[in-house]
Amino acid sequence: MAPNPQFFLKTAPLPGEPPSPYTNLYLRHHGSGINSVVLTPAPPKFIKGHLDGKRIIFTSASHEGRQWGLTLRTDGGQRAGWEKVEIVEDGGSDGLVFSEGVGDGKEELLEFEEEDSGEKVWKGFMVCEWAHGHPQLFWVTYQLKGELPSFCHRVQIVREML
Repeated sequence: MAPNPQFFLKTAPLPGEPPSPYTNLYLRHHGSGINSVVLTPAPPKFIKGHLDGKRIIFTSASHEGRQWGLTLRTDGGQRAGWEKVEIVEDGGSDGLVFSEGVGDGKEELLEFEEEDSGEKVWKGFMVCEWAHGHPQLFWVTYQLKGELPSFCHRVQIVREML
């Protein structure tokens, strides 16, 4: 059985939008006991992603047998209009898929495939200057009724195949 193709995840501007300070940054696990996803200019050194059904799983050659999953948290009940994105050991949100994007490169965009509950939840991603010393990734919910905070920008997430 052939292994799943591996990739890194990185940010891209929304269609028709100019690049922001958060364009072309790589998603990385914060580490040090913190599951937050932070963004850095260089690809992560230790983890690479692959699809496992409709979950994104990260593995590391230095930690054989351990897996981390990309998780869209819902701790705040989505009332603020955004929630944390984390990389959690033995975790991972189900429903993450790639669709063909726009632009010259036709990059594949990461999206959340909503459950068939009839209620929309997912509205995209945003990056904010937050508490970790690096920009942090959040997902935007349909509860967001106004503008983003001034320290945040909307982004798309694309995959860079290895």
